[in-house]
Amino acid sequence: MKSFFYVILTFPIILSSQILTESNLPIIFINTDNEEIPDEPRILATMGIIYNGPEQTNYIWDDFNHFDGYIGIETRGNSTQGFEKKTYRIELWDENENDISESLLGMPEEEDWILHSMVIDKTQLRIPMSFYLFQRMGHYSSNWKFVELVINDEYQGLYILCENIKRDNNRVDIAKLEENDTSGDEVTGGYILRIDWLGEPGFDSNYDSQDGTPMFFQWYYPKADNIVYEQFNYIEEWITNFENAVFSPSYYNSSGFRYNEFIDLNSFTDFLIINELSKNADGYKLSTYIHKERDSNGGKLNAGPIWDFDQTFGVSLVCSNHDYTGWTYLQNQPDCEDLMSMPMWWQHMMEDELFTNHLNCRWNEMRSSFLHQDSIFMWIDNHEELISNAIVRNFERWDDFIGEYIWIEPEPIPETYDEEILTMKNWISNRLLWLDSEMPGNCDDTDIIETNDDGNKNIIMIVDQLGRQTNYTKNKILIYVYGDGTTKRKLVTK
Repeated sequence: MKSFFYVILTFPIILSSQILTESNLPIIFINTDNEEIPDEPRILATMGIIYNGPEQTNYIWDDFNHFDGYIGIETRGNSTQGFEKKTYRIELWDENENDISESLLGMPEEEDWILHSMVIDKTQLRIPMSFYLFQRMGHYSSNWKFVELVINDEYQGLYILCENIKRDNNRVDIAKLEENDTSGDEVTGGYILRIDWLGEPGFDSNYDSQDGTPMFFQWYYPKADNIVYEQFNYIEEWITNFENAVFSPSYYNSSGFRYNEFIDLNSFTDFLIINELSKNADGYKLSTYIHKERDSNGGKLNAGPIWDFDQTFGVSLVCSNHDYTGWTYLQNQPDCEDLMSMPMWWQHMMEDELFTNHLNCRWNEMRSSFLHQDSIFMWIDNHEELISNAIVRNFERWDDFIGEYIWIEPEPIPETYDEEILTMKNWISNRLLWLDSEMPGNCDDTDIIETNDDGNKNIIMIVDQLGRQTNYTKNKILIYVYGDGTTKRKLVTK
């Protein structure tokens, strides 16, 4: 095995006019013995992390006190691969190049990690802010930490170390699907499917994407090489049953199941909210993940986790991201591309009163708390301060970024980092107001609750929206008639 030796640095790392000697952020050193890091496969390297704890200063001559070991490393990304500031996928290895799991910077232990360059976002805040907001909505999103990165003694700038999307008890927490899980409850989950650029193995939908060609779902977990025939058939048929309902004029499939009985409703409304709040240029159609739990654990299809959120919050001309008006789920504004990967689910759900009423409730609830403009701006201000020293070094290293046209950006290009922040804030402020005025649905029209608890009130009858008497059924809008003569229109989700 190839051997590597670190020399503990006792001199500053010089980058143009800036000197890195210390940071309030963790410092990551990677050494490949000067071998170029390829797109794939991973190559052997060593990694050391200096992290003296929260609110402590980390010096480049400190010992590698947080991690000191072997890794496999490769570059990752699609359109951003052309930038010199790369994003890297790393895997923690032992001395025999076997995977090992460890906790990094307080995040749950795992072997797979991403060093994300956030290269087209000059604020360096859009991706972590999106992860944070989706977590606040109550869903898993990658944990992350700001770090400064040095590779082969050359400073690379500000990054986030974050979790790769993966089935794991501490990440996408669904049941592990073994090769022999081919029947009964075991075959029902868990699964992760990806919607992305075409070219990876998967299966066709019976329904079209927005460009009129069959929608395509890629295998993510289990991997294409690991999924067996029975599992393939199960999830393909399950998706078909769900889509037969969501694309039906009545929202019921031929077996009498409504589409919302297949999904975690919160995850689908919240997935729309985070994509529409940010007006994600890649939303719904690229780096989009859905996952299904085993039936014994609920069996619902969840939208998420989120991933590709660099072309967001007004940064790009792609799909009119710079325009704070308009709906991304419609994909009907200028420069919307990749429509062969655009699912039509949300377009149909947004015609359904049940969905839009729930969406309206979720939006109003969040707008009064962490989606309040003051709360979002406080998060931005706090993290701008956290990275204030590192951001200077980052743009000394990449001195052709600030004030320059590096992506498909709207003009005028902000001339300073402070202008970048102000431009993003102004866009967010306008976007929030537009969404407030355009959000469909009526939260007052339906009580959407988890469990049916009427206290001491006597229910004498439950009827559907056509007045037909029915037994209590989850995930359907029903009218409850009480003994005191009152009625209540409710949707019970559990």
